[in-house]
Amino acid sequence: MILSIIARFTKSPLEKSHKFICLQRRQNINKKNMAQISSYPLLVPQLLDKVLGSNVVDSSGNPVVGNPTCQYNFTDIKTLVDQQYIPQLESSSSVASQTSALNLIHSIRFGTPSGLDSDNVQLLQGGGTATAGDTIRFNKAGTYQITLTYSVGVTQSAANIPYLVFRTLQDATTQVGPTVAYNQKFEAINNPVPLVIPITVQITKASTLYNFQMARSGVNDGDLLVNATPINAGIIPTVTAASNATIQISKFI
Repeated sequence: MILSIIARFTKSPLEKSHKFICLQRRQNINKKNMAQISSYPLLVPQLLDKVLGSNVVDSSGNPVVGNPTCQYNFTDIKTLVDQQYIPQLESSSSVASQTSALNLIHSIRFGTPSGLDSDNVQLLQGGGTATAGDTIRFNKAGTYQITLTYSVGVTQSAANIPYLVFRTLQDATTQVGPTVAYNQKFEAINNPVPLVIPITVQITKASTLYNFQMARSGVNDGDLLVNATPINAGIIPTVTAASNATIQISKFI
């Protein structure tokens, strides 16, 4: 009676082995049926043809969970590649200098206010303090290229080696892009050098606000300066006056 029960609930080793062999054969057959990509015919693509890819971000620039595999047709790929950056705004500050107190934020100013609510980008002017600096307002979502050009120098002593820190702030809360530090010795006072900071941003909602800030750390010297000797003197026709801070914004269209 006991042996009968054991036989009823125990599978034969031969049965297990048979199932394993069948499974292995099916896997081998599948492998044989899957052709390598290099074995497929090579054709000239047409605009309505499609390719496989991974969906990394959605149309608003937000990450897509799992990066699902999807199809793209060449017509849409061509439209995407044909896009280019179109200038939206350029503004410069020509005041003698912009500076911040030691270890305190200064919001950088550019030129006069420009743009309308109907434009992609606007420059709104403030007072240069942490809470009243110039603000860029993006009125339409999209991909933008921002190029910041700062004229950095010292005014007190060429022996001073300032530690100037620059950052970009979105909606007064979130830093965008890296923190950029300038920590080099200058040849002379009032003899600034250009610092260029390029940033590419994805704006996902209208009325997004950007501020551009600097602060001194360590040495209480270091400013954004206009060169003491006008760089455009004697040039005919006269070139644009020197500035200590310039912003250029283009939109990917």
